[in-house]
Amino acid sequence: MTDTTQNPTDLVTVFQLDGQPVRGRAVKLGAALDKALNPGGAARYPDPIARLLGEAMMTGAIVAQSLKFEGRLVVQCHGTNDGAVSLLMADCTTSGNIRGYARWDADKLKEIELDSKNPGANTLLGGGTFSMTIDQGPDMDQYQGIAAIEGDSLSSCAEHYFNQSEQIPTRIHLACGQSVDTDGSHWSGGGIMIQKIADDEARADATPPWETSQQLFATLTDAELIDPEVSTDTLLYRLFNEYGVRVVETHDVNADCRCSRQRLLDTLKSFEPSALQDMAEEGVISANCEFCATDYKFPLSEI
Repeated sequence: MTDTTQNPTDLVTVFQLDGQPVRGRAVKLGAALDKALNPGGAARYPDPIARLLGEAMMTGAIVAQSLKFEGRLVVQCHGTNDGAVSLLMADCTTSGNIRGYARWDADKLKEIELDSKNPGANTLLGGGTFSMTIDQGPDMDQYQGIAAIEGDSLSSCAEHYFNQSEQIPTRIHLACGQSVDTDGSHWSGGGIMIQKIADDEARADATPPWETSQQLFATLTDAELIDPEVSTDTLLYRLFNEYGVRVVETHDVNADCRCSRQRLLDTLKSFEPSALQDMAEEGVISANCEFCATDYKFPLSEI
């Protein structure tokens, strides 16, 4: 195996079980996840919301690296009135940049937490839909697949999506949590996805090794995925060493928002003067990026 233990976090690792029709991707996030969930260094989301959003961004980071073109993958969850979270969105590029945001009802969240201190995805969202959108750029059509929210974790929702929309036998385990040190608390997380490669004439039936791989995969724990001291290589060795697991390649992951003041200014300049006047307060238009929480102010004289 290629040694990635010198930089165990903020990586997506592509791996293969030698001689077996099973492939996979693993993600390990530390500083990038903490920055994406706490833009500007301030806690932005309640813990249950942050965990769910962290899982969405890790899902996007894993799947985006499987795309064979430059673009982005957007993971979205639309909740119902029965849940606290109305929208969850993770925007991940094929170059490894992640960002995300969530909209939630604070009163509904408090009500839910009275019954459960650690509510799952289905409870927080109240059902709804899980979708993945592939964006290849402005000159290409977007592709979107949608599945129902099922299960108490986003892992279950993503598995259901792949099995239903993509018809690819898939197992996913994601975990996101906080660790505390002298500098305070920090978010970290990890996830592993394995998939059964389609049978072909040159390959024997893949069912027995796929079933064995799932049994080994089921021994994976949340603690192993969250612990920043446990590298991806260590996890893969623990799980699949008997199969001769091999790292194919690794990709860096960064928390990066694509918003810019100039882009917003150009957009505002396309509005009619009367509309700009309606948006302004005391001669200034204010805008806030939902992803990174950056505030922008534009004097009407500048527009």
